[in-house]
Amino acid sequence: MTRFNSISEHPCSYGHLLPSSSNTGMPPQGAEAGGHPIVGIDRPTKKLLRWLTPQEETCKSLRVMSIVGPAGMGKTTLALELRMRLTSCQTSRGHHYFQCNVMAQGSRRADRNELLLRDILSQISDPAPARASEKSQSMPFELLVLRVSECLKDKRYFILIDDMYIRRESDWDNIKGAFPDDNLGSRILMTTRFPSIAWLCCSDSGGLVHVMKPLNEIDSERLLLLKAFGSVDVSLPENVKLFADKILMRCEGIPLFISVMADCMKQQLQHQQHQQQEEAEDEEHQGIGIYSEEQVPRLPKQIEQALASTFDDIPYELRSLSLYMSMFPYGYKFDKDRPIMKWLCEDLTDDWDEWRNVEDADAEKYFSQLVDRNVITMVAESYKSNQDKAEACHWHVNHFMQQFLASKSAETGFAFTSATLNLGAASATGHGNKTRIRRRLAVHDQDHPCLPSPFGTIDLSQTRSLAVSGAVSSIPLNKFNLVVLDLEGWDNLKDEDLLQVCSSKMFFLQYLSVRNTRVSKLPDEIKELCSLMVLDLRGTMIRQLSKQIVGLASTLRALLLGSEGMINPIIEPATRVPHDVQHLHRLSTLATIDLSEHSASFVEALGAMANLRVLAITWSFHQCSDGSYREALLSSIRMLKGLKSLTIHCGFGCSMEFLGVLADPPQGLEKFKVTAGRFASIPRWISELKFLSFVQITICRQGTDDLQVLRHLDNLECLVLGLDFILEEAIVIESEGFPALQRFSVDCPVPWLTFRAGAMRKLTYLQLKLCACLASSQTSVPSGISSLQSLTEVALCYNVRYTDSPNVKATVKATREEVAEHDNQVDLFINGVQYYDVQPADEETESAIRTQTGIDVEIKDDVQATDVETMRTTTEIPDQ
Repeated sequence: MTRFNSISEHPCSYGHLLPSSSNTGMPPQGAEAGGHPIVGIDRPTKKLLRWLTPQEETCKSLRVMSIVGPAGMGKTTLALELRMRLTSCQTSRGHHYFQCNVMAQGSRRADRNELLLRDILSQISDPAPARASEKSQSMPFELLVLRVSECLKDKRYFILIDDMYIRRESDWDNIKGAFPDDNLGSRILMTTRFPSIAWLCCSDSGGLVHVMKPLNEIDSERLLLLKAFGSVDVSLPENVKLFADKILMRCEGIPLFISVMADCMKQQLQHQQHQQQEEAEDEEHQGIGIYSEEQVPRLPKQIEQALASTFDDIPYELRSLSLYMSMFPYGYKFDKDRPIMKWLCEDLTDDWDEWRNVEDADAEKYFSQLVDRNVITMVAESYKSNQDKAEACHWHVNHFMQQFLASKSAETGFAFTSATLNLGAASATGHGNKTRIRRRLAVHDQDHPCLPSPFGTIDLSQTRSLAVSGAVSSIPLNKFNLVVLDLEGWDNLKDEDLLQVCSSKMFFLQYLSVRNTRVSKLPDEIKELCSLMVLDLRGTMIRQLSKQIVGLASTLRALLLGSEGMINPIIEPATRVPHDVQHLHRLSTLATIDLSEHSASFVEALGAMANLRVLAITWSFHQCSDGSYREALLSSIRMLKGLKSLTIHCGFGCSMEFLGVLADPPQGLEKFKVTAGRFASIPRWISELKFLSFVQITICRQGTDDLQVLRHLDNLECLVLGLDFILEEAIVIESEGFPALQRFSVDCPVPWLTFRAGAMRKLTYLQLKLCACLASSQTSVPSGISSLQSLTEVALCYNVRYTDSPNVKATVKATREEVAEHDNQVDLFINGVQYYDVQPADEETESAIRTQTGIDVEIKDDVQATDVETMRTTTEIPDQ
């Protein structure tokens, strides 16, 4: 029996994940597992039906719902299930509730708007002769809108638009004119990959945006077991379970990925069993095929197609930025500024003028577009490890997307990882080009702990970007002439390596990161890096910044020190900076600088750094009580006219009330964050900051107009509010105000909040942190949570010692009831544990619809069919 040595010979390209033990103990395999129920959409289906289901007395106006999420999330599966149940609704006379029932497909073509309306018109108009049908093909768009509107007039209709795609806001304005609102209870349901499209189409109709979430751990495992073994009631041996866990970790709850990988797992296990049966007597050859690290595992075809369609949607100017994401290690979590700074240093964006600041550059807009296109995704909040994640600022690239981008980068010669370097060499040889330039290299130990063989023969002097992390060794840093050098997390980086970098005449080096490494000294030779713009020393053992740093005054734009949050001098001593750091007059970012050992004159001198856009400082208790320090900080803030982000990490118990008298604050401020320090009330000058999008503040007494200061901030997206007192009356959140708020965290002994109908229309995340104390009444509990129409997550946090406290029990009970009443699927987390039994089936909705069971629905990549009956009779429902 031939032993497998290359991936291409495997029935699935992920055989290397399988255990090599000769005894898998795999449950018996059937040919195909049939009759699988739909996994993970029962709860959202029931909740969304309550919003969509027409009522005889209410909800008569036209309603629009958008289901949004990346490819493979099951959007179309959910939409078809909703359609099937909705269209089975009957009136009291036994007739179908909807008189028109249409399913249309979106398109990426230039004439997509016309195609969509022609598709709808063909299903709702009377059958016409062939010539009339041909005539409609040349019908102008305005006439199409009129014809569709006439056909739908005075009818109760349901329209499903799958894979909705528009390029401009005006496109939807034109299309929606075809859908009359005759107050008959009509519904439009659409799926899309783009959040911007989903919100646009629902913005003017009181619509609902349902964001598809990854399957939770339980449903992910159920889907994998059903697909691979035909039952959830199987007991897997330890080695197979480890294999399954690795698959689930990489799939991140995305149904398409789980389904495809489960099929691969089944094929590999069947192949392994077959091989073991034939080679039972040959101990040396038992086990699964060997995975060659020198090759990149090919993605299964269905996953590759889904990711290719996402990549093909990316505009040309974003392609390079997308490919650049393959330079990060698998599973790496990053904040927004890290890729943006690297893009700018490599000049991958079209236009940026002398690095005025990161926020003003087009790079930030491009980052948002990559998020909108699901190339970059927000990291799922880990409530178990950190319950205080109101400020969602970490991102990552899905494992399969990153693998796809790495392959694309190698094909085009844009960038190479240690796993694709040999492929690049083979490709170059195949084209007769043995000197193909590797402009960008990423070497991470998860790809290849030892350097690949071609590494020593490559002309490294032509490489302009290098990223190294993990336990990689023997990197010849002296052979490079780099623009970007990212050594974050490199376990083997030593002080002498950093000295070598600074002494190696890298005259073009603009970005240098030694973050989270063991280096302990910044050499004086740092001044030799005469083009350096970004220096990241966070998380290192460097305790004293060299005075020679001032030699970079003409180039340095970002100096990153310390760590996240308040510096604890006992656990992690701060990096001391020389007094002359104030002369780095071109700095736009300075974070986080410890002011505890600096004079008041130094604090005041920071105000002379006119180019500062981002400033983060630590502020000690003794500085709060010293008038000269308070005046110095006020003076600095007033002088920093261009400041966009101000973070102050205070000592516990610090009174920051003196900031309340700040006159003429920076008008462009977008982020104001104060940790541990307290205010008597919300400073009134905050209401003047029209661009403010993030606020974290703690107040210590209840005022009547504190929220009035914040509610009219049109751009406020995240509010972290500490209330260091016991509420004597409810805080009422009115329907007006907070037009852009998406995340709201309240830290209060008794979170007595009342949300009026229509309040915080865009709020998706609500966190309530409480403690045990005597509430003023039994009604001192949150209410109106069910009226937060965009809400998807609620988190309750309290010390487990107070579980039996009356006010804690009352708050938990009230919150569970509010979540159960919500129209949307809302995930409830209590102290990091998700509760799945909060939302029971809605009996009224269930009585109005026909329940379908025992249908095997699988998730595919693209929707091709347009007839719902055809799609329901097949065993697979494709998704976009």
